[in-house]
Amino acid sequence: MVDERDFLSFVAGLFEVPSETLSLETAYESIPQWDSVMHLRLMMEVGAAYGVDIPLDEIPNLKTLGAIYSKLNG
Repeated sequence: MVDERDFLSFVAGLFEVPSETLSLETAYESIPQWDSVMHLRLMMEVGAAYGVDIPLDEIPNLKTLGAIYSKLNG
């Protein structure tokens, strides 16, 4: 199981924002750094870092950090 704090810290590093500015409720396009290009990068980086295959058809549905986190722990 992936630790929530570690996950948010990992994402914060990608977005180059302080981890305390993120939560599982943070949504796609809710911060300037999370645009369409970063969304794809986030999926690739999370998949690689946590050894999870995220099918392309699921990527558009993963619109919050909580949804992505759930996918990692699913």
